[in-house]
Amino acid sequence: MPIGKTLCLSHASPDAPNDITNGYVREFIKNGAAFLDCNEIYLKRGYSGSQKFIKDFISENGIEILIFAPDPTSFDFPLEFLKELRPAVFTVLMAGDTVYYFEPRDKYYAGAMDLLVVYDSFAEVEAFRELGGDALMFLSSFDQTRYFRSASREKTIDVSFVGLITGRKDRAEYLDYLAKNGVNVRVLGCGATGGRVSQEQMVEIFNRSRINLNFTAASSIIHLAGSIPASAARKQLKGRIAEVTLCGSFLLTEYVPGIEKVLLPGEETDIFSTKEELLEKIKFYLSNERAREAIAEGGYRRALKDYADNVAIPRLLAEIEARRQKKRSGWPGIPADAAFNKNLASYRLLYMIKFIKRFNFGFALEEFLVILKLRTIDLSQLYTFFIQEVVDKFPRAKAFMKNLIFKRND
Repeated sequence: MPIGKTLCLSHASPDAPNDITNGYVREFIKNGAAFLDCNEIYLKRGYSGSQKFIKDFISENGIEILIFAPDPTSFDFPLEFLKELRPAVFTVLMAGDTVYYFEPRDKYYAGAMDLLVVYDSFAEVEAFRELGGDALMFLSSFDQTRYFRSASREKTIDVSFVGLITGRKDRAEYLDYLAKNGVNVRVLGCGATGGRVSQEQMVEIFNRSRINLNFTAASSIIHLAGSIPASAARKQLKGRIAEVTLCGSFLLTEYVPGIEKVLLPGEETDIFSTKEELLEKIKFYLSNERAREAIAEGGYRRALKDYADNVAIPRLLAEIEARRQKKRSGWPGIPADAAFNKNLASYRLLYMIKFIKRFNFGFALEEFLVILKLRTIDLSQLYTFFIQEVVDKFPRAKAFMKNLIFKRND
């Protein structure tokens, strides 16, 4: 099969608990795009070798559109590399979690490209347009063969929430308030009493729940140097919106700006802004099955039309092609500042650890030389990467670190 004119540069991880990126990759490939796993290329070829490989692949295969969908916190490539690609191809950055990473990373990467595609916030779309760039909103979409309305629609759970609880005071306060007012919420996820669940189990929970809750406040914790912490007032269009509605279930979501453009309140979902309003609406919808199921059906029809991968990705590709045909020149982009360079340099520490673990000291040295060239570093990120790559993956090292911490506390 001949390689198409579009290249998706991303990272596929079959074992990831969240299928969103994998789903996008599968759908891009179905629509004729070529795919390169940027993580695999980097580990195989290193800092400069990976850039050369991608440039050669684009040239040799006549690629016209590059869709770059990196991990939200990665700094694999310098801005100069992406800028060098623009004369030959139409370049697109697909960015998730922009409420956290637009300021410290995304606006710079997008500034070196032709188009920014945002999953989670209309505000970042407008912010980038105000800077002079081109951007569009593309709500997180999912594979409907994995997120689906099950044949058995027996509702055995009144109210459920699946998501992170650890470190999320806002969510804990909402759930505690409901519990104190007699609402039995089944809570699952990291830090929840029910523990983590698989993607398959999560879909089952969505299907069995009369009411599925979604909270939209952004976390205030970011582990990037010079980043601007997300305000507790910031809201995010979560992927849970599409996940629940693709399962044909009722979604009760905390308000987030732009929700009206995604699902119609009262027809395809319902919303709340306070603990008191949440409690009131839970009581109402538990007592009014007909109203609840009518909204669930409306959300399901909307999700199938707009938020299933097999519909959303072809539509996105058509929009990208339309913009490619009108490609403008002269967009200067946004030059890297000290904070961006610090993150770019600090990310080299992660690859240094990865290469040293693989006994590839030449590539590790290359990462070190990039740090020296940039003349900046955030050593706190070294600790994060060491925990991620060494402590968490080696039980003995993890036990040693725990013992060391306990001894210091004694």
